[in-house]
Amino acid sequence: MSLEKRPVTRFELLMDAGYGAQKAGDILLGAFVAMGQYVYVEPMIPAEISPPARSRPALSGVIIRLADFDVTNIGNDTDLILAAHEIVLDRRLDDNEFNTNAKILLDMGDQEANPDSYEMVLKRCAKLGLSVIPFQVDAESQTIVKELGGKGQNLYYLGMLSYIYNMDEEMVQTEIVKTFGKKLKEEIMAKNVKLYHNGYQLAKEKVFFRIEVKNHKREGEQILIDGNTSMSMGLIDAGIKLYSGYPITPASSIMHTLAKNFPAYGGVVHQAEDEIAAIGTAIGSYYAGMPAVTATSGPGLSLKQEFIGFATVAEIPLILIDVQRSGPSTGMPTKTEQSDLLAALCGSHGDYTKIIISVSNVIDCFYAPHLARYLTEKLRVPVFILSDFQTANSYKVVAKFPLAQMKNVDEIPDFVFERFHMKRLTDPIQMVRTQQTAPGTEGGMRRITGLNTDENGKINYFSDHHQRSHMVRNEKIHHVRRALTTPEMFGKDTNDILIVGWGSTRGAIEEAVTLCEKNGVKASGMHFRVVYPLPLMLKDIFAKFKKVMTVEVAYGDMLKPSPLALLLRSETLKDIHPLIAEATGRPVRPRVIMQKIQEVLK
Repeated sequence: MSLEKRPVTRFELLMDAGYGAQKAGDILLGAFVAMGQYVYVEPMIPAEISPPARSRPALSGVIIRLADFDVTNIGNDTDLILAAHEIVLDRRLDDNEFNTNAKILLDMGDQEANPDSYEMVLKRCAKLGLSVIPFQVDAESQTIVKELGGKGQNLYYLGMLSYIYNMDEEMVQTEIVKTFGKKLKEEIMAKNVKLYHNGYQLAKEKVFFRIEVKNHKREGEQILIDGNTSMSMGLIDAGIKLYSGYPITPASSIMHTLAKNFPAYGGVVHQAEDEIAAIGTAIGSYYAGMPAVTATSGPGLSLKQEFIGFATVAEIPLILIDVQRSGPSTGMPTKTEQSDLLAALCGSHGDYTKIIISVSNVIDCFYAPHLARYLTEKLRVPVFILSDFQTANSYKVVAKFPLAQMKNVDEIPDFVFERFHMKRLTDPIQMVRTQQTAPGTEGGMRRITGLNTDENGKINYFSDHHQRSHMVRNEKIHHVRRALTTPEMFGKDTNDILIVGWGSTRGAIEEAVTLCEKNGVKASGMHFRVVYPLPLMLKDIFAKFKKVMTVEVAYGDMLKPSPLALLLRSETLKDIHPLIAEATGRPVRPRVIMQKIQEVLK
């Protein structure tokens, strides 16, 4: 048996939906963190509800990137795949995210009933040059799985992976008990633990290699958290008191988390009958003086557009979280895409003004609600927080967040502004209406309408008053534009090429720039946390680079600029094209960015 020490590695566990691959990943994650390793996790979730077992749509699993340094993205390629049967393996190979020397652990338990299918997939692996290590669950474990109604195989695979990645067997068992202890009877728990140890023993006998990543002792209190949970906790800390939403993947877990925790902080969760009712409730709450938020994904964002325009004209604060997925229409609900930038930017009719904040990791997710509340209450314009499937569902270990416990927006800490590369707004900020009182305020009557009004709130159709309304609303956005500082930069401030991105592409761009520097490629990176408006100095920054190109998880080609490229062109009048503009549903990879840069600079 050989023990290979690596600074970073990536592996996958593939099973049918409903058989616990992601739960096994959660247990591994907890154990890796307890050992002091850095992890980045991406779940693979099928879009269909209860797809048939042993079918391509049933692919469910987890990708884990393990490193001895802080990791900010899911990485490049997979080094090892453990697959429950040949069909999920075949489906995953289609994505072409494996190393040429990747090892495949394939459960052969279904081979006798499906010899032709197994033979086809094994030939495919051989053609790709992949090393396949066949194995079969031992007889005792098969009996236990039958006793458990066909479940528990995920714990067996968990045992195999625990051995391969040189994990402490008892530490992982502790995580299993912690995960299932209150849910399972003692007898059932014992059988699951037995399956885990049997899997560990099988790998010990059949797998002649182990992989070890260096452990680190972490200083201070650490937490393991995913993007949507972090966003939920950030809403509480930002002083939001009402969440109104309608279930939609991948935003639903924000509602689930708040339903468990919000009441303890005086918050209310309202599950509306549809997307339109949800945003209407959020607007009504803010009109009454109660900070509120609504969250959705692409199809829901489309339904909310008329109310977004209404909040703009009525000057009622509105925070809208959009956890993007692949579109258009219902698209691919469980795949990632930066699909909604133009919908947020231009979706509602007329010249409606808005602010768009993006999040790239769990820390951004926690503090974006603070900035969103500050901006929407100061300016009374809609503020979007754009997340996506990747950021929402990826787990990360981080230091415990400093809390703000905001009661009013003036309490927002300076470090939040620094994180999002802006300064506090300067007063005074003019409103279309001078009367902005909440209902019930004595002598503070206020007309609420989507029609154009004068400064006293009376409906007015005269041209000069309508022009004034547009001017005042846009001046609010210019306040933000003037407050923005230089966006986050990676590498040198002048170079052959500048790669620009927003949201979840941040980690891949940062790592790609580091790879370029190591390989003598003259490339730098830029990342936006505030995507609209853009800072005033942008044109001057771009002038220092020979080429400026974008990296986006959204479609674009040489004749159709991708969304960010289109926005940057209009703002800077610079001929900006996408370097990567792919809507595959998969995250962008650092090595691919570097390869594309090298091609462009030849």
